[in-house]
Amino acid sequence: MKNPLVSFVVPSRDRIEWVAECVSGLLAQTLDEIEVVIVNDGSIDGTKEFLNEWLGDNKRVQIYHNEKSVGGGLSRNKGNELAKAPLIAVCDDDDCYPIQRAERVVEFFEKYPEGHMMTAPYVRIGYDNDVLEYFNGEHFNEKLFKETGSVNYFCHPGCAYTKKDILEAGGYKAETKLQTDDLQLVYDWIHAGKKITIQEGEYLCMHRVLPHSMMARMRGFKEEWGGKS
Repeated sequence: MKNPLVSFVVPSRDRIEWVAECVSGLLAQTLDEIEVVIVNDGSIDGTKEFLNEWLGDNKRVQIYHNEKSVGGGLSRNKGNELAKAPLIAVCDDDDCYPIQRAERVVEFFEKYPEGHMMTAPYVRIGYDNDVLEYFNGEHFNEKLFKETGSVNYFCHPGCAYTKKDILEAGGYKAETKLQTDDLQLVYDWIHAGKKITIQEGEYLCMHRVLPHSMMARMRGFKEEWGGKS
């Protein structure tokens, strides 16, 4: 697609069991003017071959293969660079997204043309798509963040920004043992003088929590959530 309104950027590494569910929801959006940019981050589980066979001829999909893994943050940077749309929606390869998400992103940026990052309510789901928790969200407390570094609410895999703003903010840094790529982005975003603003109402991300994911390693995993991998 030559002139999409929204680019969904999906970094993926060794998630062949999940990435099709994620991308299928993105391609089923109620807004036609979308594209999906998938950055395969050096997967060794067959993801490369699967994506090429399934989506290689799809005109609404760009696929880029990193020769070796560089991590989620730097893969997002590559996807953002390739994105053709002025609006970019963040995705995680093991999450699910409702078909109206692109429409809500466009509505948000009609209200906030630039300088804002959109976040939204989300649902935490488990291995079998069972609902674990609902998060209705709240307005980002910029004062608290600047004073203490604490984030009161932020759903990174449900957020969106303009391509112009993410490039001005410097993009993502590589994740470290102590910091995820998204929290580093929050710091850079706020200190670049930009805003994080919630689009209240609908849940726009079903965020999957797996026991061996980076998020679980960084922020903990509750045994009652279950999970198989």
